Amino acid sequence: MSVAHRVSWLVLGILLVCQVPACYSQNENVLRKGIIPDPPCKWTDVSGLLMTYGPNPSAEGKYYRTLEFIDGQLFVGGKAQLFAVDPANLDMLDSVSIPTTGSSLCEFCDNYIRVIQPLTNNTLLECGTNNKVPYCQQRSMGNLSVASTPRIQYDPSSSSPTFVAPFTYNQNSTGWFLTKDLELFVGTNLELSAGELSRPAIVKSVLQSDSSQNVVGVEVQLRTKDDESVLSKEGGPPNPQFVGDPISYNGRVYFFFREIAVEFISESLVYSRVAVVCQNDTGGTPDTDLNENNIATFVKARLTCSIDGAIPYDYNEIHDIYQSTDDVNVVFAIFATRAPVVASSAVCAYRLDEIEALFLNTENKFTFQENNGEIWKDLATDPITPRLVTCQNTDSFSSTTARNILSQGQIMSVSAENKLHYETAGGAQSNPLLVIDGERFSQIVVDENVVNSIDVMFIGTENGAVLKAYLNANRSEAKVVEEISLDTDGRKTPVLTMLLSDSDQAVFVGTDIGVYKVPFQHCQDSPSRMDCLGTEDPYCRWNGTSCVNSDVGEQDLETGADNTEPSILGITVHLTPNSPTRYLNVPNQPINLYLFAEAPTGQNLRVANDEVQCTPCASLPYTEYRASSSGKEFLSLLIDGSNSAETTNCSCTVVLAIDGGSNSSVNFDLTVDNSAAVSANDDEISDLEIFDNEIRRYKKTLQNWQTQVGESCGLTDVQLCQP
Repeated sequence: MSVAHRVSWLVLGILLVCQVPACYSQNENVLRKGIIPDPPCKWTDVSGLLMTYGPNPSAEGKYYRTLEFIDGQLFVGGKAQLFAVDPANLDMLDSVSIPTTGSSLCEFCDNYIRVIQPLTNNTLLECGTNNKVPYCQQRSMGNLSVASTPRIQYDPSSSSPTFVAPFTYNQNSTGWFLTKDLELFVGTNLELSAGELSRPAIVKSVLQSDSSQNVVGVEVQLRTKDDESVLSKEGGPPNPQFVGDPISYNGRVYFFFREIAVEFISESLVYSRVAVVCQNDTGGTPDTDLNENNIATFVKARLTCSIDGAIPYDYNEIHDIYQSTDDVNVVFAIFATRAPVVASSAVCAYRLDEIEALFLNTENKFTFQENNGEIWKDLATDPITPRLVTCQNTDSFSSTTARNILSQGQIMSVSAENKLHYETAGGAQSNPLLVIDGERFSQIVVDENVVNSIDVMFIGTENGAVLKAYLNANRSEAKVVEEISLDTDGRKTPVLTMLLSDSDQAVFVGTDIGVYKVPFQHCQDSPSRMDCLGTEDPYCRWNGTSCVNSDVGEQDLETGADNTEPSILGITVHLTPNSPTRYLNVPNQPINLYLFAEAPTGQNLRVANDEVQCTPCASLPYTEYRASSSGKEFLSLLIDGSNSAETTNCSCTVVLAIDGGSNSSVNFDLTVDNSAAVSANDDEISDLEIFDNEIRRYKKTLQNWQTQVGESCGLTDVQLCQP
């Protein structure tokens, strides 16, 4: 073990100690544990999980970032490809290749399909980056090869070159909110400057169509003011970074994004934001000395996702949102630290009715900067009454009023706060719903009211995995049910997009490699009662013989498999042997395997036939240990796998039996490895001994520290303060 590795372990120990939360008395202030998920399972081991590479399996860098359900088909947009698959089995239904019309010699100069928008007449609108000359084009959903002509395309030579579709493959624009009147709201960058994104804006446009309902143009009608106080352009990458889709709510459209906070004049600090514009905004008046094409009703506020404490920790960078389909008021959001800072992520929840009230309440002041370089301060009096966010007429202001609105009335001095009990309005700010260190979240969808009002979160990560997590019944603790690695052919790529489908009971995931169908549950993969209950999966119940997705059966989401009644259920297996490897060229290798089970007292829990059978190998010797307490009898086995002289792999079974009840089988494997033995010199052995001693000292220090924390909290059970 190198010195660098030893130092890394010690640093990890210090970090773990520092992250043990203080003790709180209310769930709103309890920091739900920084979760460390179990090792991820491979997607190929999950029943019902499917994957498609798309039309060209051998192509690299597919960049499947755009997914859209239309009329029972899943449409996928990626690098030079638009295709449709059957959601049931991911079989290909239709596809078309759409390469760039310009140069494709550089790495990301191709055409990336970034917008798939359903229209009327069995058509869709597809928009692509086309090597930074973006376009939109109408296509037949029945035959993707049939496209309208000509394309609607960005014209850099025009007097006012703007376009609403993304210019680059990784541009963080919002999705499109398209009204029935073909009004379009989007957060994006409208221009290129020297080949780089510029002119960030929230835009109100209209799709122009002919008499046959074919889209023939996109007219940018209104855009937010081109000013730092509206949407910051400072810092890199280009700001702001929009996330998710715009949300329509009570005649207003809400946008979520992150940007450099202009309120900090001495440093660059990223804030997450929520902004609102009125859907009926008509802009300013032509006779003002300001641009009448500015959106007048825009206003924004900071969006907080914080861990409480003497020094609160803010997750400042929002990465995705998901609006509840069960309660349109609720919005879930994920946040992550930015590299190279240590990876950490959080999930927070908000209510749109509370955000709406924040903007409407005149006691919440606007903040403004009178002159460049001066401290920002609250505005004593609103620039106009009532506030424009009430969605009044905006086209009859004087120049002075319009100037005041666009310079003083666009940033709130208060923040929209995260909520623990997000199902009802009111209540205090809370800590995040979920905090995980070592991961950076990229996408989130939520399956709601799975059982007892529990919402299950499916979270995509930059490490190419999907987490399934939920809060327990009283919301005092977050639980991660599983982590599924989408590692394909040894490659891990970030989760780019996720789409939830109730009808398919699955989450569809787009990555740079392929499109995956991740089922909500795969209960059938838990063969035993212990496995089934131990997953603490809200979807799964034990029906007495198998693990099933059902509303009927045994389930314990609070304590897993340990809080059960064995007198009804017979044998309960708490600990099963792992499946070790026996190295043939390592002499005297100890292989100790453990099994622990219980049954009601008097049922004579035993090993059937007094034998641990192994096929095609000889039986393994074992030692029994017995105990009884509170109406239960316990059997512990120490199985010795080291004395076998076998040179082949063995499949072993322990059959547990009771009087008057069903048997229970426990299976494990013994794998042999005939590779050359690894030798260590005296210096390497000394290094390992030093490392082991350091770990022991760390554990002792951590234990002492936890005891001190427990005593300071007045706890008799100091384990309540464990991380």
